[in-house]
Amino acid sequence: MSNNPADRILRLPPDRLSGIRIPRTRQLARIWFRVHQSRYPAASFSLDAHHRYSHKDCRYPVLYLGVDLDTCLFERFGDLAYDHQKAIPESLWNAHCVSTVHVPDLHVCDLTNAKSLSALMVDLSALMHTEIAAPQEWGLAIQGHPAHFQAIKFKSRFNGKACLALIQRDRIEERLRVFPGSTLANDDAAVDWLEKHNVSLY
Repeated sequence: MSNNPADRILRLPPDRLSGIRIPRTRQLARIWFRVHQSRYPAASFSLDAHHRYSHKDCRYPVLYLGVDLDTCLFERFGDLAYDHQKAIPESLWNAHCVSTVHVPDLHVCDLTNAKSLSALMVDLSALMHTEIAAPQEWGLAIQGHPAHFQAIKFKSRFNGKACLALIQRDRIEERLRVFPGSTLANDDAAVDWLEKHNVSLY
């Protein structure tokens, strides 16, 4: 087999994935962060075509969370900032706020864990592929796996920190505790993120 990256295939879920034993990792209860438009609740589950593991055929909507505010800001604004020479529209920035969400213990498909990746026979290049249809296929397959995962844990493309794609099953929305925060314009840590990464508003 060639070691030339140009010859590497894009690994999509195999047809027999449901028969593969994938580790169910216990994610302990903790506080996660969410950056979202102020007009929507923080715990608003959806199947957005632009989200990494949200295939249109998924049975359950998904809520995306980050381990800290920096990670959430990168996930929400990273592509936009990099595509525009580290600049973000001020109106878009001002339309968002930060909330924290207490999530109870979960059984997750941990895509930050080498053992899980080996069981799935997938590498990070497929899960972080620029063609978002590839990771969305994995999101669909993981939702449908008989292990009944309650979330997908994965790494941010921007800083490698943990993110959570929380699957709206088992009435999880009733067990979340949401703590609304401030708008990004009024949040000191968010303003610090702009300065730390030399991102401007226009």
